Amino acid sequence: MLEHKIDFMVTVEVREANANGDPLSGNMPRTDARGYGLMSDVSIKRKIRNRMQDMGHPIFVQAGDRIEDEFRSLEKRFSNHFTGKTPDSEIEEKANQIWLDVRSFGQVFTYLKKSIGVRGPV
Repeated sequence: MLEHKIDFMVTVEVREANANGDPLSGNMPRTDARGYGLMSDVSIKRKIRNRMQDMGHPIFVQAGDRIEDEFRSLEKRFSNHFTGKTPDSEIEEKANQIWLDVRSFGQVFTYLKKSIGVRGPV
């Protein structure tokens, strides 16, 4: 079990592909000032979540074209499991048990007129 935050950097080589297109620039590849390609943390998490889902794990933040339940919003998915009477500690514990991406990346739940942060090791 990871008990402390660990920062890391990864180098990925991609040829003839667009690993993380920028929707504000016609989906052109994202680049830094030197012309090197960039992948956002959001893009990497999406790829990992999709793979988790492919492996059969329940995922809280599902892509719109990969929804596996009847809930088209995160709030409805959350409310299916929790109410305003559910204690924060129980929400954190159960959300970690239910959804692998919450357990991995953490999540901020803001659906009960308060904010509940769940920290993940990744």
